[in-house]
Amino acid sequence: MNNLEPRRARWIKLRLGILVTGMTVGFVTLAARAHELQVRQGSHLRDLAEQQYEREVRQRPRRGNIFDRNHTALASTVDGYSVTANPRSLRRRGVDVVALGTRIATVLGLPADRVVEDLRRDAGFRWIKRHLLPDEVSQVRAALRDYPTAIEGLQVIVEPHRYYPNRELAAHIIGAVDIDGQGIEGIERQFDTQLRGNDQRLRGVRDAMGRLVFAEGLTPSDGSAGADVTLTIDKTIQFIAERELGAMVRSSEAVGGSVIVTSPATGEILAMASYPTFDPNDIAHSSAEGRRNRAVTDRFEPGSTMKIFTVAGALDANTIQAGQLINCYGGTFTIGDRTIHDTHVDQWLTPMQVLARSSNIGSAQIGLALGADGLERVFRRFGFGERTGLPVPGEARARFGERRWYDVEVATVAFGQGIGVTSVQLAQGLGAIANGGRLVRPLLVTRVHDAGGALIEEHVPDAGRAAIDPRTARLIGEMLTAVTEEGGTGTAAAIPGIRVAGKTGTAQKARIHGRGYDENRWVGSFIGFAPAERPEIVVTVIIDEPAGDDHQGNAVAAPVFRRVTEETLRYLGRLRRTGGPTQIGAATVRPGATTSASLTLPVNTPSITLSSGDGGAGPSVPSLVGMSARRAIATLAAQGLEAELSGAGTVVRQAPLAGESAGPDRRVQVVLEPGGGAPRPTPIDADAGVSESP
Repeated sequence: MNNLEPRRARWIKLRLGILVTGMTVGFVTLAARAHELQVRQGSHLRDLAEQQYEREVRQRPRRGNIFDRNHTALASTVDGYSVTANPRSLRRRGVDVVALGTRIATVLGLPADRVVEDLRRDAGFRWIKRHLLPDEVSQVRAALRDYPTAIEGLQVIVEPHRYYPNRELAAHIIGAVDIDGQGIEGIERQFDTQLRGNDQRLRGVRDAMGRLVFAEGLTPSDGSAGADVTLTIDKTIQFIAERELGAMVRSSEAVGGSVIVTSPATGEILAMASYPTFDPNDIAHSSAEGRRNRAVTDRFEPGSTMKIFTVAGALDANTIQAGQLINCYGGTFTIGDRTIHDTHVDQWLTPMQVLARSSNIGSAQIGLALGADGLERVFRRFGFGERTGLPVPGEARARFGERRWYDVEVATVAFGQGIGVTSVQLAQGLGAIANGGRLVRPLLVTRVHDAGGALIEEHVPDAGRAAIDPRTARLIGEMLTAVTEEGGTGTAAAIPGIRVAGKTGTAQKARIHGRGYDENRWVGSFIGFAPAERPEIVVTVIIDEPAGDDHQGNAVAAPVFRRVTEETLRYLGRLRRTGGPTQIGAATVRPGATTSASLTLPVNTPSITLSSGDGGAGPSVPSLVGMSARRAIATLAAQGLEAELSGAGTVVRQAPLAGESAGPDRRVQVVLEPGGGAPRPTPIDADAGVSESP
């Protein structure tokens, strides 16, 4: 540079200085930026990069199963198939989305314009159709073979699908899930958290096309899978109940109905049917009316079935006696501005006859003798006025007692008018009568197990509480058998070969608009249990708004009760098929016989033991109080027992007591008195409580 002209040398030095300075500034800036990116923002940028190439894969676990009491699957999860699309991938690959969309729409039965519109969207994911049928899957795959470039943009994927193998069976209990597998009805909704399990979140690597290249742990762990729920329902009994209920609702052109079958000793619900119904496999095409579980959601006036509890409460409180005569005023009785009528014209009836002939006036007199507070206490002891606590959505509460009842209301409420109940409350209340006076809450879910089989929850039968004295319960049970025998209002519920205890009910429904009752809208019902001596099942039948003039409980509900009870007892091994005469122990029952008095005993029969199904060595003595002499003799003869009578009239005392075993001589001392122990007829007067007749 010394050989250069000074002016030129200075210019070169200046240029070198500028260059070095620029390079230095550049390196410093680059170093600062590198420090900024790698040190100060390194973790943030690393997260951004991972978000571009790594994906958090949310894997939904397999939903748990729902089983009946015999471990038969009522709801399960199977692998289903769905069609998804990546419209951006189709565009990049130049796929003719109009032709492809039209072809796929034809195969899947979808509108072509909607499918084409979905394939044209600027999106990386679209559902085309979920839960495909098997032949739809094969047709879609065949169509994709004609469009090889669309393989990455239109795919058939495996997706868990909720499946109900028995279709409508127990649909109102099981419920259903929505298209995303969330419980929306019944047990599916109530136990959704347990059934759904815990979602797994897995880290996977996706390429620029969004395809999953690698992921670990794709198999759900036992801890994430949904739990299994076991119900008290018996699939076979449920089928019987649904079949008979549906047949009656259709034939009577009713709006709907419900049937409940329970075990009185444990409160277990063996069947709970409602009609109309729905198929949970196709929940999208069901109606709100079809999905309603009428057994728990519908509140109605029960009518004469409430007479059971009125009479039971009065007997238990010693307000009336079993043999007492009650004035029924010849079928017409006026209290306040209300006139009460009976369908049968009677002057004097015993409590058993009040039930057998379903006397509104007799029940009103008994209710008035109890009084407003006493009647409310009775109903509450039987569980009315509060929810049963069943784990199903929408259970109604039958409210009453917010204000004190006037005499007119006491009279009408006593025979089931002016009070609202639900089917499941009736089943619970009658279960207390069948269970020796002990009220047990209904039980629907017994166990919840995790995917590994470990017990998570267990629900055992409720210990219950005393509703009435056991002796009163046995007496009421015996009285209720008169309802299904000749002269009673529920003869259509009688079953050949066994004694049935029950009660009919026919109640008008309130007007939709305005006050009073609609003469064209009725609820027919029958509630009962069998066998009367050792109740195995309680059956509650409600038929809502049957069409035509024959809307009585004996016409529309009692036949359903008979068929459901008979088939259920036969299924449980408690009843043999009848064709010719049926041998029960040593007694021959004629086909069509409906009462214990129809038993024909062979000559020189030393002992007769009715089959009880529990292996008992001998018969227990039935309750005879309130019976006539003739009926008491027939009842004892049916058990292979001999009656030793004293007095005349109706039975007031017996030895041994009801429920106790007969002695080796098989004799029962029976004391009868005129009027059941009342030397003079003792009416219950609406104005003066209990008073003597003039």
